Amino acid sequence: MGTIVAAHAYVNNEVAYVAWDIDARIDGCLGFEVVRVYLDEQGNVAKRPDGADDRVTCAAWVAFKGQRNPHWLPQTTSLWPVQKLSWRDLTLRKRRNEMRRRPDEVHLRYEIRPLGDLKPGMQAASDPTPQLVEINKRDGNGRPIKKADGSYEKIAVKAYEGPPRPLGYLGPAVASNPVHVTRKRGAFESTFTNGILAAQWLRNVLLEDGVKQPNELIEMISNPSNGIRKYLAGDVIPMLKGFINAPGRFLVALYELEDEELLELLLANKDKLRIILANTGKVGDAWDVRNAHARQALVDAGVEIHHRMFNNSSQIGHNKFVVHIPSDGAARCVFTGSTNWTATGLAGQSNNALIVRNDAVAAAYVTYWERMLEDNATLEAPIEFDDGMPDNQQSKKFRRFNETPSLVPIGDEASGHSVEAWFSPNMQSRRKGKATPPDLREVYRLMRRAEHAVLFLAFYPGQSGRDCIVGEAIDIGLKDQKLIVTGAVSSAQAMPNYVAGKKNDPDDEDDDVDAVSPHTFEEANVSIVRASRIDDRQLLADFGAEELTAKKVGAIIHDKVLVIDPLSEDCVVVLGSHNLGFKASYGNDENMLIVKGDRALAEAYAVHILDVYDHYRFRAVEAELKRQGKKGWSGFLNVDDSWQDGYVNRTKGALTRYFAKG
Repeated sequence: MGTIVAAHAYVNNEVAYVAWDIDARIDGCLGFEVVRVYLDEQGNVAKRPDGADDRVTCAAWVAFKGQRNPHWLPQTTSLWPVQKLSWRDLTLRKRRNEMRRRPDEVHLRYEIRPLGDLKPGMQAASDPTPQLVEINKRDGNGRPIKKADGSYEKIAVKAYEGPPRPLGYLGPAVASNPVHVTRKRGAFESTFTNGILAAQWLRNVLLEDGVKQPNELIEMISNPSNGIRKYLAGDVIPMLKGFINAPGRFLVALYELEDEELLELLLANKDKLRIILANTGKVGDAWDVRNAHARQALVDAGVEIHHRMFNNSSQIGHNKFVVHIPSDGAARCVFTGSTNWTATGLAGQSNNALIVRNDAVAAAYVTYWERMLEDNATLEAPIEFDDGMPDNQQSKKFRRFNETPSLVPIGDEASGHSVEAWFSPNMQSRRKGKATPPDLREVYRLMRRAEHAVLFLAFYPGQSGRDCIVGEAIDIGLKDQKLIVTGAVSSAQAMPNYVAGKKNDPDDEDDDVDAVSPHTFEEANVSIVRASRIDDRQLLADFGAEELTAKKVGAIIHDKVLVIDPLSEDCVVVLGSHNLGFKASYGNDENMLIVKGDRALAEAYAVHILDVYDHYRFRAVEAELKRQGKKGWSGFLNVDDSWQDGYVNRTKGALTRYFAKG
């Protein structure tokens, strides 16, 4: 009889990732119960006001075969256990039944316990009898029925359909290590947006009134007071507000500035700011349409603003950073990451944001900002901001300055922790060539030194994974097949097995006839997926149609992050605005941080990557099976213990086993 031999938990400030391993098949195991246990400052189990232990059994939505969850209501893992050896605790901060978020700055651990069909002599798990719950009553067209007072008419339904399946415990609970849910890790403060992803709860929100309007989602996430926006944006907006509302001066460099709440934040602090604002992309025949409103508002308010207008498709000012210079002479710090200052950047995509509280790192950004300002004088100013400027590009002097990074030790000298700040463009050629840029040479060098795992999220670093970290990671992973390479991308064209088609219209980027766009790439321990949604009709019965994107939202995975060996003292985190491909280094204003040796930060970013990857992996696999005309998953939990087969014979679960060791 097998047992759980290891269990380890990892958290950032949004979600937790828990992994465990077994030494052999657990006979009759139908999955695992996962319980979140809150701890006090002494590490003991915390108490609720009524004196009971503060324990929460994690939520589950997928029923056993023979049961149904037609209203997509949560049960618990005591009722519908986890049939794999890992778990993402998505309700760590996000409640399952309301938009109000749970607090951060808590300590907790997880307990994992195997479950099987209840037999005499076994300790019973939760009573599986479905409870009666209230949901909105709907008319024949699926619209909720409103009462005279404006509230919705309710009906009582069973929480799920089908025969209850009593479960019992097959062994004792195994506790994970204690973890601290927090944004703050030494010199760093990190946070992550929740993004739209592809999720049933979002569909249910949009259909709350029975109608899904074409622009309903973008209107929700553009409204600063909307609860959905706050829920999806997570801690990014509060963190940024706290940063900019501090006394002192600020240097700002932005690609996009379209979000009204962040524009108001800048206007409220207008006397403290010096802003370099680049142009957005082309809309129709005009450039910078999306930034036009904010740009004019800042000009009208008398803000010191410098217009960095490339207005062509070869160069973009892609930065999104702010440097804080305190008025009392205290250490400077910098806010950076992948999050554009738009509603979609904040609440429509997966993104990350980081504050580095280190004067020397901030100094490197100050120098870069000042070099951009000097370089701006070499650009021809458009007569109108929306005019095209095909010849505008960064100067050779500016590019040469960016060829050398700033290397800053972090923390105790003996720790060997450091931050390496790179800026772009750092190649003399305007257009992408074959030579590897210096920033990516260093990234590739670190990737080739990986001993255990390379994890990443990317939007569109390069077509077919060429000239970017995707292709490099695959090459490394196929040469060393013990190395775990795990990643997710947003664009179909970024997949390594993408095959471009013929273009009927060379000027139409979306016109790609007969292109082959796989959803997955799997070989050895290399697994790369792209953002996909559930659209298989067999699964839709319970899952419901998913939202993958919406009009004007664009990229779903917008992160540009790479983590190498997150559980090692030699761990590496790469982040910033840089898309992690040649194009960014050759053509764009970009910033990139390479953080070496900070395991706490590496674990936080690894959890974010695993969250997004795991979310899309199942969807991508199902979409790929459908593309190939093959049968996919049934949509329900197995009713026997055969789901363990791949873990027992070690044909699956390498990633889980790595994280289970801790």
